[in-house]
Amino acid sequence: MIRTRVSVLAVLLLVVAFPAMAQQKIAYVDIAAIMKDLPEAQEAQRILDAQVDRWQQELQQLEDEWQAKFNDYDKRKLILTDQGRARAEKDLQELDARIMDYRDAKFGQDGELFKMEDQLMRPIQDLVFDQVKQLGIEKGYDYVFDKSGGVMIIYANEDHDLTKLAIDRIKTVLPPRQLSGEGGQSQPGGQPGGQTQPGQTQPGQRQPGSQPVRTPPPTPADQPPPQFPGK
Repeated sequence: MIRTRVSVLAVLLLVVAFPAMAQQKIAYVDIAAIMKDLPEAQEAQRILDAQVDRWQQELQQLEDEWQAKFNDYDKRKLILTDQGRARAEKDLQELDARIMDYRDAKFGQDGELFKMEDQLMRPIQDLVFDQVKQLGIEKGYDYVFDKSGGVMIIYANEDHDLTKLAIDRIKTVLPPRQLSGEGGQSQPGGQPGGQTQPGQTQPGQRQPGSQPVRTPPPTPADQPPPQFPGK
């Protein structure tokens, strides 16, 4: 996406620098608005949010367990033997390591959330970009760029906004969705249980310009473990 942004900026600079380039037809879309309007993308986001909530609850349980053990240790440390203090401190350190490992496994750069997001969001995003490309070709535009992708637009003539046309077009090529109450809950891709028929596309992946997945807020376990007496 960095290469795409550089290309857009280069095109805009060429339009200003060389009058001949002004003859080129340039259009834009808002990929974030497209994704927000697609039921398949909304469903994929709902699934991701629900999973994040479950992982956050499990993480909170581990942190609550650590805090309870620390409070108990703090109250009893003066009456504990050296061996008892050492054992309690070791338990706290091991639990703290479990918390950090859990957070990294779920929310880290290569964690389960990243992989799940990639699996759910990539197909629908690929479909969106392919259809926007085809729409630009059919409309005779030389360039189509995403105004939600980080490129600053000082002014944009709405006559060249393909967002609404892209949404209408994409909805015509998406597989039919099963209505709630007709054989089970609708799944991304329009098939019960998330199954995809030959030739159909499952909902897709985040790419630059799409709505970001809600990430978990910082938690106490991000802080370094407390320093225990005698350490």
